[in-house]
Amino acid sequence: MAERDPHLSQRQLARELELSPTTINQLFGNKFKRIDVETVEKLCKYFQCEIGELFILKPVKNEG
Repeated sequence: MAERDPHLSQRQLARELELSPTTINQLFGNKFKRIDVETVEKLCKYFQCEIGELFILKPVKNEG
């Protein structure tokens, strides 16, 4: 997000995409376990990018 528009706040993005600020905060902070397809579509359309440019899949560390 910061790379695309350094002046864009999470709250402004949430408002423009009609998403909750909590959702944007969780995505920005990488604190989510799943994501809604509609949310991904909105983000890709807004930033004019593909899903692979928004998210990077990393292995999950096993705790135990």
